[in-house]
Amino acid sequence: MIVCYKCGVSDGEAKLYSTFGKYICKECLDKRKTGRQGHSGMIYDPNVKEEDFYDNSIANKKLYLKQVPKSHKLFVKWFIEHYPESKGIVGRQINFLIYSYGKPIGIIGFASPPLNYKKFNEFFNLDEKQKPSENAKLFLNNNVFRIVHTEKNLGTQVLKLARQQVYDIYKEKYNQELLGLVTFVEPPRTGALYKADNWIYIGETQGIEVKRRGDTWIEKSYMQGDKKYIYGYKYKNKNIY
Repeated sequence: MIVCYKCGVSDGEAKLYSTFGKYICKECLDKRKTGRQGHSGMIYDPNVKEEDFYDNSIANKKLYLKQVPKSHKLFVKWFIEHYPESKGIVGRQINFLIYSYGKPIGIIGFASPPLNYKKFNEFFNLDEKQKPSENAKLFLNNNVFRIVHTEKNLGTQVLKLARQQVYDIYKEKYNQELLGLVTFVEPPRTGALYKADNWIYIGETQGIEVKRRGDTWIEKSYMQGDKKYIYGYKYKNKNIY
């Protein structure tokens, strides 16, 4: 029997909607709406200035990742400008502002991956009999990586630092150990940055895009999109990066 994860009503008593691995009834779905406009709670403001987020407390650190919520103004600005058609970030997530000598220079984020990708199941040797939503909790997707102010070899340094910190933060935040990470690379980029950090090429997408529509994101449509390269990273052992 399927029940609403909010109120417990069954599918025999009310119509339930599948939303990101859980089921919810229409009444609870309506209550969950915040009334906020934007990209899944990410409110874009083009007037945000990066200098307002300088941090003198880390002015002596060449590279520092500051964990921020997805609603952080500068994170949102750089995210939406990088992905203008994005509907925002949903599911489990860990987001960072990248700092160099106290100055914000970019963003990197990790979030719940798409469900039930066969290539993911094979790469991480996942149990296909287990619910896809449970398997998806075992790894994260590097969903955004943007360096606004860059220098030589900076990307590789950031990626290495990020994957180390994400493992520890995820374990503390969700009480679960990650098997690894994945990412999608859109051509003409080749994924050289990930290969330099020992990520493994695991194939290409089929180029099918899923679009969620409607004010609740329940409605879905599928269309042909661009193929992307898929890379994966496995954590070797517990607490070893």
